[in-house]
Amino acid sequence: MKKQLQKTISIAMLAIVGLSNIANAQYTKVLDFASATIGVYPNADLISDGTFLYGMTVNGGANFMGTIFKIKPNGTGYTTLLDFDGTAKGSTPRGSLISDGTFLYGMTESGGTNNMGTIFKIMPDGTGYLKLLDFSGTINGKAPVGSLKYDGTFLYGMTFQGGTSTLGTVFKIMPNGTGYTKLLDFADGRFPSGSLISDGTFLYGMTSEGGANNYGVIFKIMPNGTGYVKLFDFLKTVSGKNPLGSLISDGIFLYGMTSEGGSNNKGTIFKIMPDGTGYTKLLDFDGTANGMSPLGSLFSDGTFLYGITSSGGTNNGLGIFNGIGVIFKIKPDGTGYTKLHDFENATNADGQAPRGSLISDGTFLYGMAAQGGTNNKGTIFKYQLGSVGLQNISENNVSISIYPNPFFSQTTLQTTIVLKNATLTVCNLHGQAVKEMKNISGQTITLFRNDLPSGLYFVHLTENNEVISTNKLIITD
Repeated sequence: MKKQLQKTISIAMLAIVGLSNIANAQYTKVLDFASATIGVYPNADLISDGTFLYGMTVNGGANFMGTIFKIKPNGTGYTTLLDFDGTAKGSTPRGSLISDGTFLYGMTESGGTNNMGTIFKIMPDGTGYLKLLDFSGTINGKAPVGSLKYDGTFLYGMTFQGGTSTLGTVFKIMPNGTGYTKLLDFADGRFPSGSLISDGTFLYGMTSEGGANNYGVIFKIMPNGTGYVKLFDFLKTVSGKNPLGSLISDGIFLYGMTSEGGSNNKGTIFKIMPDGTGYTKLLDFDGTANGMSPLGSLFSDGTFLYGITSSGGTNNGLGIFNGIGVIFKIKPDGTGYTKLHDFENATNADGQAPRGSLISDGTFLYGMAAQGGTNNKGTIFKYQLGSVGLQNISENNVSISIYPNPFFSQTTLQTTIVLKNATLTVCNLHGQAVKEMKNISGQTITLFRNDLPSGLYFVHLTENNEVISTNKLIITD
């Protein structure tokens, strides 16, 4: 995503057509995790290729060291792609997978030759596993707990510990496992728990501790390791403390959450400018009413921010782990907070302690609960936003035909009106803009895939700063 991209357009303009119909919203449990057969205790995000959801579990599987799996959004077709085994393949993955369109990439917190974690890649059918790197402590870090970031050339990531100061590192590596470079040894902030994001110029991230107040920092750094700047020091009550997720961007502000601190010491939602100015606390979590202790990141549809908390809500304290949690939405200005769902495990219906972040296919939000469910080992769930969702939304009597769709290398978009200085934005399932075309005129647009991975996307057409059409787009290999 290039720096000049403007505010990320809605991945699903649900607020326009269906979000107000909240009475029809529906929670569905897609899967109960179940130890050796399926893995247990998922800890991060799902990803999607438009057909399957992919994820990892921290434990369980054949060796009780975690698994990689795929499953269809309707709950069928579950397949264990890999059982982690310790030395050879790593163990205990706590981050999420990413895709370059051919391989899935990820990291494990432990295991590998030095039992300090690994970087790996694997094909979406479970073949072709390759360990790209064994973390070794001082030299290249240890215990990564976040996810990788791919810019088309390098994979970027962070380790929670290790490096020269034993406080964690920022690194990059080629997808074939060569070219490892340690970009930063943390010395001020420490113990990064989330993942990096990019605006095309800088990488942005957070640490869970350290900084002037020892409550964590927000930072940026150039992809070559230069230009490190500490943008913000968290300050407990005033701004929250101990962020454990990642930042997201709408092209103007960075948004994130802290797991603790704030007025109630139960976590916060905040936004801040990429230059470190304009910090605003959008919400203080309070426990029962709006949840507490978020352990993941926000998701944006361009109108609302969506998230989950690991504890709190109406049923807090009723579960065996004293952590239930909620699904919520809030506007980017801090208004309009709505609790969409209270997790409950009294009847093993939902699961509890959801972690990580939500993703969307335009109709449902998908996520995972780390505990609870029928086997008390976690669940996969989906949440339907209204009865309409995203079904190629058109505003102002504008419609777009896309052919071919799905497509491999390029596709053509034909509009029913003559465009004048329009903008086309392609967004991924996290609501992040990954491609933009400006100054479009006429009725025909040719969209080239370039380096976009295969999967499901949303294409948004804007004119005069208004969304006039939103459509699903599928790229295949």
